[in-house]
Amino acid sequence: MKNPKPTRSVSDLIARVDTMIAYWKYIAEVNFKQSNPDSNQAEFERIWPKTMDNFFLAETIRTANALRHLSRGREN
Repeated sequence: MKNPKPTRSVSDLIARVDTMIAYWKYIAEVNFKQSNPDSNQAEFERIWPKTMDNFFLAETIRTANALRHLSRGREN
């Protein structure tokens, strides 16, 4: 029997998620500055949480649609 792979440490997973969020924030900030050249950093920081909410909502919907085929033909 194969030995299971060891699980990653929580701190490694948190660091990875933090890195991904920093990357998304950078991209959002670049796009925001391109579309609002006269804005300041405080404006971006004010709308950033809403941007993340919208991103996570879109990803949740995309994932649900991708997994929909697994529940076809089931009662739940």
